[in-house]
Amino acid sequence: MSDSYKYETPRHVLLVLGWYYPEIHRGVTRFARDHNWHVTADFDDPVPEHWAGDGIITLLGAQDGLWDQLQRFGVPVVDLTESHPEIELPRVTIDNVRVGVLAAEHFLERGYRNFAFYQRWDLGVSRQRRAAWQDRLAAEGYESENLGWQQEQAGRPDTRAERHRWLMERMSRLEKPFALFAARDVDAVEAIEACLAAGISIPESVGVLGVDNTETICDCLQVSLSSVICNWERVGWEGAARLHSLMQGGIEEPTVHYIPPTGVATRQSSDGLAVPHREVATALRFIRMNYREPICMNDILDQVPMSRSGLEKAFREHYLRPPMEEVRRLRLVEAQRLLRETDEKILVVARRAGFNTSHNLCRTFQQLLGTSPAAYRRDQQRETEGR
Repeated sequence: MSDSYKYETPRHVLLVLGWYYPEIHRGVTRFARDHNWHVTADFDDPVPEHWAGDGIITLLGAQDGLWDQLQRFGVPVVDLTESHPEIELPRVTIDNVRVGVLAAEHFLERGYRNFAFYQRWDLGVSRQRRAAWQDRLAAEGYESENLGWQQEQAGRPDTRAERHRWLMERMSRLEKPFALFAARDVDAVEAIEACLAAGISIPESVGVLGVDNTETICDCLQVSLSSVICNWERVGWEGAARLHSLMQGGIEEPTVHYIPPTGVATRQSSDGLAVPHREVATALRFIRMNYREPICMNDILDQVPMSRSGLEKAFREHYLRPPMEEVRRLRLVEAQRLLRETDEKILVVARRAGFNTSHNLCRTFQQLLGTSPAAYRRDQQRETEGR
């Protein structure tokens, strides 16, 4: 325990997660250790009838009646999701709009032109992710099919077997190849299982992406699952900080503090290209394998029997950006990753990402991100620390 909080009055806090995230628990625990909290998190009896404490951190999911049980305690409550926006509470949660945008861009960059969204429950979180996904696709002129079990259930029992049959039938009817974005990792697993049972190849016919990057789920499938990475540990820490303020007598408006996702973990389920033009696909594969090297447009042209003007025209018609712009984008993404995950010097990052010189790296950062590599690294470190 840090000295600054050693003599604080002990606080008794109840942690009730409608969906359990160990990362959230770690974030709350990290804050609790520094602030003399006693945290009750009983998975067998999540809302103990005779609990008497000072505040509650919850994640209101699909469980019926959870809010009714919590509000009877009459203590400050902070919610870590937007599944029930009709309940006015201070909230800290993942930026679900950014989640949807990242998912759309992940598939657009792989050349997909047909899209679908799957969610089991039509909750606030699913609606926000779906809306952002659809809006980003619409900006590029595309629409997305909505596969909503709750809307299409039509009296059938809500069992895994029923959803499995329904998903097999629905996905079999969609034009291939298509990209499927699922509201959660567990929803994405159901989609993968339905594809495999229906003989639909992944990622050749269907690319699949989930949310949360739960490695114990994503890495243990016949086809490993790509997923949007959410910083749930920071959500837990920030939620605890917000509850701390309330328990100290602070006044909190029922507003939402959003924590951005940190990227996409690409695995087998979406690690492919859906570009119908053969030469464009060949050029993209070459770019993705070699962007860290000092390649130029002539190196790309050596891979295809096309003129420069012909290939650039094909890219305009069948992809999002010109060849060398794609090289620069991939180098930038790699540089961002290295700055977040390593302590390498800026020059080393520049060389490893394909920029060759720190000047090229700094110029690209300034042009595309409006900041410097050093400032980006400092900002990311603060994000990771959650403070």
